[in-house]
Amino acid sequence: MQVEKLELMQMLLNTEDEDALKKVKNILKKYAAKSETEYLLSTKANTEHLLKGIDDLNKGKGKAIKTADLWK
Repeated sequence: MQVEKLELMQMLLNTEDEDALKKVKNILKKYAAKSETEYLLSTKANTEHLLKGIDDLNKGKGKAIKTADLWK
């Protein structure tokens, strides 16, 4: 299995086919998003915390802030 992955990586590195590269990038983006979601929901406590936050936002309890203010 590892050998096949390495061969696939080598083929991708050697290709100039933009469509193939775009498809691979899209697959990797979907995988990364799925992995992140699974991680965020991996514990009951974290899931409950996220759901409460979503509920609070839906009830208008959110507060708009500027991104630059996050590091102050």
